[in-house]
Amino acid sequence: MREAVPADAPALAAYLERHIESSMFLLGNLKAHGIGNRDHPHGTTYLLRETVDGITGVFGRTNGGFLMCQMPGLSRADGHHIAEVLRGYRLLGMTGVADQVGGLLDALALPPDVFARDRDEPLFRRDIAGLSADATLRIPAKRDLPLLSAWYAAYLTETRSGPHEEATDRAVAAVGSDSVRLMVEKGCPVAMSAINARAGHAVQIGGVYVPPELRGAGRGGRVVVAQLAALRGDGVTTAILFAASSPAARAYERIGFVRCGTYRVALLKAPVTIGGPA
Repeated sequence: MREAVPADAPALAAYLERHIESSMFLLGNLKAHGIGNRDHPHGTTYLLRETVDGITGVFGRTNGGFLMCQMPGLSRADGHHIAEVLRGYRLLGMTGVADQVGGLLDALALPPDVFARDRDEPLFRRDIAGLSADATLRIPAKRDLPLLSAWYAAYLTETRSGPHEEATDRAVAAVGSDSVRLMVEKGCPVAMSAINARAGHAVQIGGVYVPPELRGAGRGGRVVVAQLAALRGDGVTTAILFAASSPAARAYERIGFVRCGTYRVALLKAPVTIGGPA
């Protein structure tokens, strides 16, 4: 394996686009920050596995502490090589195709009690052609900050996707955001959805939340459909997401998403410095 250089960007993008359902974070970071960015938290260092035919696998580590992989056929040797490269790295979490993440975590030999969330989740995809909105959406405003803080706190707790303390920061970032949308009924927000990655013709949905007292009426599906329908004029053709629960998976299937794989999300309770392979 070798570290990618800026000249590798076209071939790297082409490889990831062939595996786009499970490469959105890798590809989105590449599109947004290129190769060699050492400043932004999402700036990513890419390791390439190659043969004479070109790239056969990609591993990424962000400046902010997250690992991502698109490495079909990951071998034990691959895992241990990556573990060596990661010596001294401050790790917060890892995502990717379930068996690949499992192989890399085995090589890192992290004890199970360091994880706040470590589970396989169903990965879904759907084409957005023909979608029509049946909801009113708007961009979050400053007046929504108390509500957003409460919603993000509940979302982070339910999904175990981050510490409760992040709720206020996420709420502030959502105000005026291009990616977050609130669904409103009679002028009041009743659901939330967001685009958490975008690359080429595809977007990845995340941050879908409906307050418990408003669940069971299809609002989660409607806010997602409405947000996707609004993107059709921007060249987006494909939506991808992974479901954090069985009810969420059933809701996405009801609006036309089809399972296309299994995605693993492994998030640590606190940062861990990698010491080497198992």
